[in-house]
Amino acid sequence: MKAYKTVIYSFLIGGVLALVAQAIVTVWTQALTGTPMQFFIGGATLISMGVIGCVLGGFATYQMVEEWGTFGALLPFSGFAMAVGMKMVGPWTKQNATAGKAVWQGLWLVIWFNAVAAGISILFGYVCGAAGVEPLVSVEKNTTALVFPLAFLAGGLLCALFQVIYLVVKSITPKCQPVWILLTAWFCGAVFAPLGVSGALANFAGQGFSVMIPVGGYNMYNVGVSFAMGEFGEGIVHLGSFFLAVAGLFFTGLATFLIYNAKFGRTPIHEVHRAKAQHLMDELDEIHPNAAGAPVVASAEAVPMAVAEEAVDRSVG
Repeated sequence: MKAYKTVIYSFLIGGVLALVAQAIVTVWTQALTGTPMQFFIGGATLISMGVIGCVLGGFATYQMVEEWGTFGALLPFSGFAMAVGMKMVGPWTKQNATAGKAVWQGLWLVIWFNAVAAGISILFGYVCGAAGVEPLVSVEKNTTALVFPLAFLAGGLLCALFQVIYLVVKSITPKCQPVWILLTAWFCGAVFAPLGVSGALANFAGQGFSVMIPVGGYNMYNVGVSFAMGEFGEGIVHLGSFFLAVAGLFFTGLATFLIYNAKFGRTPIHEVHRAKAQHLMDELDEIHPNAAGAPVVASAEAVPMAVAEEAVDRSVG
């Protein structure tokens, strides 16, 4: 696939997922506002997106979306949940690993990624807070219906941006893995927080920013600022919400693995996708027996949605 097409697909896929998240946060806002769990509206939205990723990933569908637009599917939280699940599926299907070893691979990804990313972001926020750094710009929270198209636009642009970054870095260093770009995206959320950019995007474009990986860096930056200002209660509340979301990330990833195993067993994902393509071509051949003009198997192998094992490996590092 042409590189520019992956950027376009990343924009469209990321924008659509941001719209879905915006609808979900509206529901959770109505349900949790005024309750003891009001602080977890954002976390509940992330976990809901994780459930979407785990179900579609478990049925080997989300990975096809990722093949079309890498970061359009990976930058939203749903993609991270799928990636954690596929980190378990990989050794289970390709190395005949035990279930415990396979699950540990996904758990370890959750632990090291979030521990490193959160620790550095909190430290950066603490330093900025202790130095009295204030955001350069401030934007009021957007509560109008315009937040939906803005979420689509901002989410799509962020996904397209990191897809471009990935393509550039990949051209320089072929060994570049998407997980490192995701880590970079997280840190961008923290680095741009003192400039007011992260906060402005979160308030202005809603889930166009808040369901994407950079929101983690922004939230942990704010935890560090809260600690520096002596507002430990507020910092702990946000940190607690973060840990709940991380736990949700692991369990949705685990659900991806369990669904996949129940549906496909130890069949590698590229074979699953090839079988799906074959089934599709069989159905088309029944409708138009002479339309293909070539053996169905050959046509199935040429279907662009058939995701190779290598593509799955690069999505989870």
